[in-house]
Amino acid sequence: MDAQFFYNRGVEKSKTRDYLGAIEDYSKVIEMTSSSERRTITTKHADGSVEHVDVIETSEGNTNAYFNRGCAYLDIRIYEAAIHDFSIVIKYTPEDAEAYFKRATAYYCLNKDEEANDDLETAIKLNPQYSRDMFYGQFGG
Repeated sequence: MDAQFFYNRGVEKSKTRDYLGAIEDYSKVIEMTSSSERRTITTKHADGSVEHVDVIETSEGNTNAYFNRGCAYLDIRIYEAAIHDFSIVIKYTPEDAEAYFKRATAYYCLNKDEEANDDLETAIKLNPQYSRDMFYGQFGG
């Protein structure tokens, strides 16, 4: 079974509201499509000394899986995990208005109003289909 299989199964589980099962499948997709690379950065200082630092650069895999897993976390009210996943989506696709909108929702649910407002403003700037009325409407307000 490949990553596409788990992704498709995660989508189907989300549709049937099996959010924990969907999270498990999206996590498998992320694990299967993420990679890391080790490299050394060498810095020469003004005093002539040389410093070597090993770093690991990570590719965060399939942003769609992160987005969908973030939505599943949001649906089961695990807001910090949702924020984490939406933040990864935003890091790799900063023009994704929906990720900002969803992350704003999670922040709002945690009473982090300043962060929610910042993300909501960004979402609206990126895509005018999003609005404050739409945002607050999801909370019955």
